[in-house]
Amino acid sequence: MNPAFSVLLISDALSPTNTIYEGLKNSGASAIHTCAATESFLQVLDSVQVDLIVLDVDKPSVDLFEQFTVVQEFCPKPIVCFSNDSDSKVIEKSVKAGVAAYIVDGKSEERIKPIIDVAILRFNQCQAVKKELAQVKDKLSERAVIEKAKGLLIEHKNMTENDAYKTLRKMAMDQGKKISVVAHEVCGVLIGLEGISS
Repeated sequence: MNPAFSVLLISDALSPTNTIYEGLKNSGASAIHTCAATESFLQVLDSVQVDLIVLDVDKPSVDLFEQFTVVQEFCPKPIVCFSNDSDSKVIEKSVKAGVAAYIVDGKSEERIKPIIDVAILRFNQCQAVKKELAQVKDKLSERAVIEKAKGLLIEHKNMTENDAYKTLRKMAMDQGKKISVVAHEVCGVLIGLEGISS
């Protein structure tokens, strides 16, 4: 965690947040924005930039989990939830919604920093894995389109597989494009020709 970070603290009337507020300040929070659990915190996120979301509620609602899902899809943030609800189904829903740490009965001030540190490390690790998976998918997709373009060149131009690849590579170099982009264009042209001739 950076020495200074900003937090959105969401709480309900049943969960006094003084301990968490003080714990966040002592952990290095430079700004703590507060929001009631009954409000749409997505609107608050539109107007403030935060590094962490902390939820302090007696029992998290389905609506909160739905909002967390939106956050994780469009502007992922580490989320820590302090709750009195130890129902395993609620905990499972919170994890699916992107909560990095779900803490039951653990609001002592000295525990806040290690909980936040672990949640942020876990969040960063998950984000790194997601990025890596996305890169692998992109590479597989690029490879698939190159193979398809080679196949079409072999079929339409009577080339060998080696010649087809060399042709794609030369076109990419000549045009200053990635080979996968050229392969995609070649597929579009040759498939279009197939459509015309059929």
